[in-house]
Amino acid sequence: MEETTRSLGQGSNEDILVKRKMSPLPKLQLSLVMCLEVADAMIVSVILPFIAQLVYETGITSGDMNKVGYYAGLVESIFFVSQAVMMLQWGRLSDRIGRRPVLLLGLSGLVLSILSFGLAQSFWTVVASRALTAALNGNGGVIKCAISEITDDTNFARALSFIPIAWSVGSTIGPLVGGALEHPYERFGGIFRLSEFWRTNPYFLPCMSAALYCFSAFALSYFLLKEAKTCIISHNPTPYEGRNNGDVSSGPINERSPLILPNKQPQSLPLSVLLTPRVRLVILNNSLLALVDIAFHILQPILMSLPIANGGLGMSPSLIGVCLACSGVLNSLVSILFFSPLTRRFGNRAVLAGCQIAFIGCFALFPVMNGLARVQGGFNAAVWTTLIIQLALSTLPPMAYASVFIFLTSAVHTRSALGATTGLAQTATSIMRAIGPGGATSLFAWSIERNILGGNFVYLVLCGLSVGSFTASTFLPRSAWAKAD
Repeated sequence: MEETTRSLGQGSNEDILVKRKMSPLPKLQLSLVMCLEVADAMIVSVILPFIAQLVYETGITSGDMNKVGYYAGLVESIFFVSQAVMMLQWGRLSDRIGRRPVLLLGLSGLVLSILSFGLAQSFWTVVASRALTAALNGNGGVIKCAISEITDDTNFARALSFIPIAWSVGSTIGPLVGGALEHPYERFGGIFRLSEFWRTNPYFLPCMSAALYCFSAFALSYFLLKEAKTCIISHNPTPYEGRNNGDVSSGPINERSPLILPNKQPQSLPLSVLLTPRVRLVILNNSLLALVDIAFHILQPILMSLPIANGGLGMSPSLIGVCLACSGVLNSLVSILFFSPLTRRFGNRAVLAGCQIAFIGCFALFPVMNGLARVQGGFNAAVWTTLIIQLALSTLPPMAYASVFIFLTSAVHTRSALGATTGLAQTATSIMRAIGPGGATSLFAWSIERNILGGNFVYLVLCGLSVGSFTASTFLPRSAWAKAD
């Protein structure tokens, strides 16, 4: 099988197309890494169908549904504040001790934190548990580093295309579990009526189910995920070392190759070295993408659950879970069928820009759905049609993250800096994601309370942010930079 790769000739600004045979993917190791990505997605998404209801039931809003958005956004904002504080440290640690131990520690953190979330009885214990989830798990960036180290330039884009697929699988299972298993005491009866535990902890069952998957992924990874036993990377990497510039001395990467390729005596590089102009440009794009993306995905389940009179759609947690699960299935199909072909045909920049444009449509359809529900007096065929269109559009943005990471790995000038640079990018992303939930939900509540533009001012602002994010993507090259440039 042949893959077209692009490289820049020295001193040239033109793309040179080179035909190279695509290396086979290390299926077992890649599958294990994808299992970890599924775990991350499950933990993030399992609470989405019931987060608004949970916030309301804690009593923090004093019975005011209009305040649910403020506090639900705060829960997710605290999550990403904690992630922003810890992500760079996890990335640096993975550069020093290897990816495998950091990935295993992250899985352990997910199990502990989601169980504590299910046992939370007050709003502030909910917040603390969510913060713990982010602080104890830095796998988001480390997973991408691991993928870059088990692939080469011919199959990297193909391997990376599995990330949105795995995330979509987790984002499909998570909402289904969360929406189907909440409040088992009232909904299921039977054995759940034998103990008051299930009445006083109505969200523990979906959280426990997500924890069981994470524990299973930990067990598989502990026994099968490979770690390097000896140093197989040059101890003194050149300033422009890439994945295929002589850094791997053991031959082509295959199923028997170690997953982790750590330096024997890694050095922590200063930020001034990590933040090259290219890296700064990629981080800017990744941060804007994250801000717009988290604003949409936080508003979506909240607006689905709020009453129509409060700007929402009045959907039940179980129905929200089904809708979000369907979106996850569509994400998987779109990523499988279109990411790699679109990247080869149009380049990474075009894929990223197209995904940014899709966000404009996603935000614009929120007021359309609520308006239709108000006019028709409830959830009807017109609202369903509009919702399906929005769910279809929301399948495109996940491909943007894979495109951005391809740019990031090509912008890093030495592999010894990959973990730290990825951690730095994830930190900047987490800062945006810390701002996004509280900012978007607060702006939504403020728009409704003050009736600004009929309560739709928030969507105008978010559409404007999407345009800004699209504009930033136009400063990137058509495809990834050359490694030895």
